[in-house]
Amino acid sequence: MTTNSKISHPLMPWAVWAIATLYFFYDYMQQVAPSAMEPQLAAHFHADAASMGFISSVYFYSYALMQIPIGIMADRFGPHRPLAIAAVISTCAGAFFTYTATPTEAIGVRIMLGAATGFSFVSCLKLVSNWFPPEKFATMVGLTNIIGMVGAVMGEAPLTRAVAVSGWQGTILGIAAFGGIVALLIIFLVKDHPPVVIQKHTLADKGSGLAEAFTALKTIASNPHAWLNASYAATINMIYTGFGALWGTSFIAKLYGISSTNAAIVVSMLFVGAIPGSFFFGWFSDKLGKRSLPMIIAGSGGLICVSAVVYLSGIPMQLMYGLMFLLGFFCSGNVVAYAYGNDISPKGANGISLGFVNTFLIGGSALAQPIIGWMLVTSSHGAGAKAFTLADFRYSLSVLIAAKAVALLAAISIGRTKSK
Repeated sequence: MTTNSKISHPLMPWAVWAIATLYFFYDYMQQVAPSAMEPQLAAHFHADAASMGFISSVYFYSYALMQIPIGIMADRFGPHRPLAIAAVISTCAGAFFTYTATPTEAIGVRIMLGAATGFSFVSCLKLVSNWFPPEKFATMVGLTNIIGMVGAVMGEAPLTRAVAVSGWQGTILGIAAFGGIVALLIIFLVKDHPPVVIQKHTLADKGSGLAEAFTALKTIASNPHAWLNASYAATINMIYTGFGALWGTSFIAKLYGISSTNAAIVVSMLFVGAIPGSFFFGWFSDKLGKRSLPMIIAGSGGLICVSAVVYLSGIPMQLMYGLMFLLGFFCSGNVVAYAYGNDISPKGANGISLGFVNTFLIGGSALAQPIIGWMLVTSSHGAGAKAFTLADFRYSLSVLIAAKAVALLAAISIGRTKSK
């Protein structure tokens, strides 16, 4: 890894960051796309709720499994080349999804898509660490997460409308075309580091880079703080994967007796709330110079809000918009997990540490999708999606409440261990 002493133009770091975050924007659109077209995909693949949960969630599993290898590659070779190759692959996989005819084919393509888009966040944060000073890291993580949340908002109601107009295949092809444009920008404009640099110790400076990488990974895996942080990351993020990216639209549609399009607008407020929340928690964490207090605030607020959304009856829709906004705001405290992971990373191996965090934030939180789907099928005795009752949804979505309780306990434990 290298770090800048001076740069050719003061806007160059921001240009590199902006292009990299466009790929993260694309990643989030792919994450939540199944929610916008769940009825159409279920009909096309003849899939029940559990099967749809699996088709959607395999994206996150391959995404998560790639995070540590991505961190190693970013530390060893720089983030640009792996990111460019991944962007090309994800564009092709996204387009190919429109030609799938069976659940097995869909699962295979979603696995490829998840693995390729998995390069988006860690590579972007590695570029941030190369182009920006360390004291701005958490703030930049928050700003990066904002772009992802905007992608998620675009992946809810706007994609639902696009599906109504162009069909799910046309919508997926449109997303893939956008991915192709981003891939070209990455290939030709993104650089690993500023043109004038000074060297410091990194894995890439060592001839035994792979051995160093595994040593760093072993150090991270033996650190109890890393596991507490991973637990926090996985459980606080479940609201976005389990609710926002799949089951939230169906729940809200059932709760208020409204169309999927209108329900998606309500759910999109989850991601709208994460936009200011991502910046606030990143900025607040950097301002304090601490991580545990913002994590505790995020966990507490998230637990209160998700409990109200799932269990309170008779909430006016206008109030539900506000609750969704607040829920997204508090759960965007997930950005602090990356800053804490960067803080405790071994020297020269922050890419691996960030990959470790993202493995659990994405992979762990994705478990919510099939678990909720399985609980819905079990609760309804296999009656099918159209027969799900509010009681079925509330029983199944209780997983998210338990997750927020775990996130809060993990945050408190991090604070009690006197971690930074």
